[in-house]
Amino acid sequence: MSDLEAKSVRIIGPRCATQEDLHAYLQKKLDLPDYYGGNLSALADCLSEMGEPVHITICINEDDLEPGMQAYMMRFVQVCARESFVNENLSLTIEHW
Repeated sequence: MSDLEAKSVRIIGPRCATQEDLHAYLQKKLDLPDYYGGNLSALADCLSEMGEPVHITICINEDDLEPGMQAYMMRFVQVCARESFVNENLSLTIEHW
């Protein structure tokens, strides 16, 4: 990551109770474009193109999520982790409680 101060985004599982909630939050906090598709594929595209430092912290406890959202959050974590390897401007911290 560069020496520029990274934009920091904290995602707390229970606050993103649905896929729509998660993507609306990401779009707002990451300043994603209006045409952002609101899905994991679109997120991967946007994360891979981040030109400024961004740090994402994901705080999750799978027990606090609805069963369908548990699986989605795990895929979300995988997308963020993969893109943090691809884009040097993106870093990731995962916290479980």
